[in-house]
Amino acid sequence: MNDNNEQKKPTVFYTKKSETKKYSRSTKEKKINWNKKFKDDSFQSNTQLERNDRIETFRPRAGKSGFVRQNIVVEINRTQSRSLIDNNSPWQKKVRDNEQTPTFGYDGYRQRKEETLVYSENSCKAVFKHRRSAIVKLFIMQEMTYQFKDLINWLVKQRLGYDIVSNEQISKITQTQHHGGVCLIVKKRASLTLVDYLESNSDKDDDCVLAIDDINNPHNLGGLIRSAAFYNVNGVILRQTNLLESGAAMRVAEGGIEAIKSIKSDDFVASLDMLKRHGYQIVALLPCQLKSIASSELHQITFNKKIAIVIFQQINMKLINNADVVIHLKGNENMPALNISVATGILLSTLPK
Repeated sequence: MNDNNEQKKPTVFYTKKSETKKYSRSTKEKKINWNKKFKDDSFQSNTQLERNDRIETFRPRAGKSGFVRQNIVVEINRTQSRSLIDNNSPWQKKVRDNEQTPTFGYDGYRQRKEETLVYSENSCKAVFKHRRSAIVKLFIMQEMTYQFKDLINWLVKQRLGYDIVSNEQISKITQTQHHGGVCLIVKKRASLTLVDYLESNSDKDDDCVLAIDDINNPHNLGGLIRSAAFYNVNGVILRQTNLLESGAAMRVAEGGIEAIKSIKSDDFVASLDMLKRHGYQIVALLPCQLKSIASSELHQITFNKKIAIVIFQQINMKLINNADVVIHLKGNENMPALNISVATGILLSTLPK
């Protein structure tokens, strides 16, 4: 019985004490040795800082092609960073034109469906005067802030944003150099139908509207609107009323767009017939005198109190046949025709006040 129990006991091997001391160390010894080594080999030692003038470097390593990589500076002492960084280094801090970083946030400065850009001094002031509730944000140069202090104070009270930007930044936003140092993000205006316009003006004895056909140039359109606002035109009929939301058109109009109602019409012939039934005199203005079309000079016409002036770049015979009066401005051999916006201004100047 005892013999069987002794056979089941595990065999135990013992090592010599000299061998144990040779290959093992106590935890205390490991800690002491590690601290000593860390102190001697530390990359934060003063001697290494003085020698390399940096905190950490990597040794050059030869590649397969024999090219030796240069030493890479991983971290530089803050006190010596300005002297160590080269002027062409991508890590160098770039100097901005203004301390306040602009927060554009305008979808890459492109127009949204509900918003548009208005720039130039008079256009922005007109928006603030007529429909300040449509203003979303202001971008302005430092030298223009005094002229728009009322607008800035109103924006602060309404908790709306504004950014002080440089000339380059505002040029990038507006995509033009003719921004005047100020730009507004505003909500687009809602256009009217001709029925709604006539109902709102049913109690008026005198009225003047422009029916603009096939004039898509924003500068010509802006010039037309500026002349129309100067001579108290109340409405403008367009097939595409979004043309009035062009930043270039609003800049040339110098704020005149804010004083005129935009009327959308898909069928000009039907719109002119409706205006006739409401007592409007339809006057078509030719861009120049044509032998094939019977027309009268400006001084030969007597105008009514209610008038609708049809303006076009390309002759539209359907609209001419629907007009009560066709007018041309007589030129000469040197210059037979005027710019359409200039000709419209001359015609508007002869209307009864």
